[in-house]
Amino acid sequence: MKRIVKTLIVCAICFHSNIISAQMDEYLSSENSRIVQANTIETEIQKFVSDNLNSYELSQDITDEVIQHLRSEEEFTEEQLRRAILNTKIVELRKLFFIQNPDKKESYVARPLPVEIQQQCVNGDFESGTAGYTFWSDPHPQPASGAAFFLSCATPTSLTGTNAVTPVVNNMNATVTLIDSSSPGYVQYDPTLAGLGYNVPTLMPSAGGRKCIKLNNEQGLGSSDQTTVSRYFPNINQPTIDFNFSLVMDNKPAHGQPIQPFFRVRVLDRNNRVVDEICIIANPDNCLFNVIYVSDRRRVLYTNWICARLNVGEILNQPGTIEFTVSDCQPSAHFGTVYIDNICGSVCATPQLGALNTDPTNINCPDLVGNTPIQVCGTYSPPVNATLSSMTLAITQNGTTIGTVNAPTQLTPSTFCFTVLPSQFGANPTGDFEFQIDANFNVNCPAGAFIYTISDDSANIGPDVTFVDCCQATLTLVSPADDVNNLASTLQKKKERSDWIKAANIVSVGDNALLNGVVYHAENFVELSPGFEAEFGSQFAAYPEGCTANYTYKATTQNVAVSQPVPMEETVNLVKVSRDFTIVPNPSSSMIEIAMKESLFSNVNITTIDGKIVYERQFDKTDKTQVDISRYANGIYIVNITSDDGKMLTKKLIKN
Repeated sequence: MKRIVKTLIVCAICFHSNIISAQMDEYLSSENSRIVQANTIETEIQKFVSDNLNSYELSQDITDEVIQHLRSEEEFTEEQLRRAILNTKIVELRKLFFIQNPDKKESYVARPLPVEIQQQCVNGDFESGTAGYTFWSDPHPQPASGAAFFLSCATPTSLTGTNAVTPVVNNMNATVTLIDSSSPGYVQYDPTLAGLGYNVPTLMPSAGGRKCIKLNNEQGLGSSDQTTVSRYFPNINQPTIDFNFSLVMDNKPAHGQPIQPFFRVRVLDRNNRVVDEICIIANPDNCLFNVIYVSDRRRVLYTNWICARLNVGEILNQPGTIEFTVSDCQPSAHFGTVYIDNICGSVCATPQLGALNTDPTNINCPDLVGNTPIQVCGTYSPPVNATLSSMTLAITQNGTTIGTVNAPTQLTPSTFCFTVLPSQFGANPTGDFEFQIDANFNVNCPAGAFIYTISDDSANIGPDVTFVDCCQATLTLVSPADDVNNLASTLQKKKERSDWIKAANIVSVGDNALLNGVVYHAENFVELSPGFEAEFGSQFAAYPEGCTANYTYKATTQNVAVSQPVPMEETVNLVKVSRDFTIVPNPSSSMIEIAMKESLFSNVNITTIDGKIVYERQFDKTDKTQVDISRYANGIYIVNITSDDGKMLTKKLIKN
């Protein structure tokens, strides 16, 4: 009997594995079909740009700004200026295409994983192409975006629906390239470095894979490109995300550090808050980089393949998004590019950039009377060849530092603990507080000591410490004053009392995500009074428990897919070129109509063949007007109109 049961269990496991495998194959097939469609759309975009290149112009103001900005930042030839203006127009035409074809956008956004396989690391190494990934590029034509857009690693970026791109295979000049050693055009070594006599593989040598992703090209000039790849995880099921990358960055000594190319990796929670982030700015003093001195005005910086780690324990079993962004320098002439591989499913033997993670802390109403100490602990890994020089803890509220602890009370080569006293939150504290840990590491580089700083600005999603309702005996909740949804702040949706809670409010759903529910608990009872309602899809838990500050959402574990953000729209900065107008009838003996099909005009001027003005009129912009020419002598006249973009257009008129 035992043998039979065991056999049945094995068969059930095999059957389940086959189902999961089939769903994964179906997902990859669906994603590959989407990518094929996106490539087809790219061909349409190229034709659209070609067909309309002469039909639109940048405004004169923007053109003048491009020239003025580039000349103020760099020494450019006239040909380079012309190319910068052309690139700006192409970017705007791409936006126009998506605005005119909004249904095309969805082919550029990766589809979410099915619920059954959302904990699987599907295609983390790009061996199945780019299935599961979304790409976009913000060209920031200079200076249409102006210098104000560039905030180094704080520069914002988002999928807008008009900046979406799709990778091409082995095209090193493309914004996004899928490196594939099994396809034509494969380049074994980075071409810029190879041209300077240094061979750095485009694929990670020890990984054994055939593919990876390259963001940004190595051209620069006229457009400060900032390119991003995004991967959405419906359910993050591990406390860290490790990945591999290799950087190549141009570096001009005359530029200050704030405007050099940068590489940023960050994990965002479901509310787009940063969970963990890595920022690397092109800096020859950082011995992470190898430096090639090309001339007294240019250096090229590069890394070999590096393994790095992001800590995501704060959002374990919750949705999250990882974004990789690389940017050219702010003036645009100096590039930044990155090769990326193994985004999930791999583990760093040693994270080269180090790591820092604070253990989850969710404390409600610390003991102010007895001033009972709070232990804030965590783990850390120093960057390679680095030594810890200092570690501090800051107590923050709404971004303002309330108090600091200058050193851990316990410190080992991999762990730390700070002792925080409730009195350090200030007199009569109220509201939410966070713990921010900052660790500085010294590295001896050829240029001298270099300092790496690693930070963790919160121990978990939501407040680390709260001083709210500490802890009252009873609570009555009524509608509509106390209605709450699953996305409300912790203070609104998590309640506890030492005696009882009576609830007659309405609980509604926000995003229907697991563990995002409303929780009420009290020592003696929680009463759901007449008028209480938990709407369909909402998540609510109530149970007897005193003031423990432990809000456990007691529900059956389930996986719920969360929809991904909808791309925002952009405006297009183009002016339709006025190329022609009509005179009907022509020839004419009496009344004529002057009309434009796709533009407006505001001035009409008619002269004889020798330049004598016989008619002139200014009026509000219009697309047509009539003129009586019956009293004019027979002959040839010149009709001039001024279009709404300031162009003067001319046609001959025959009076008979």
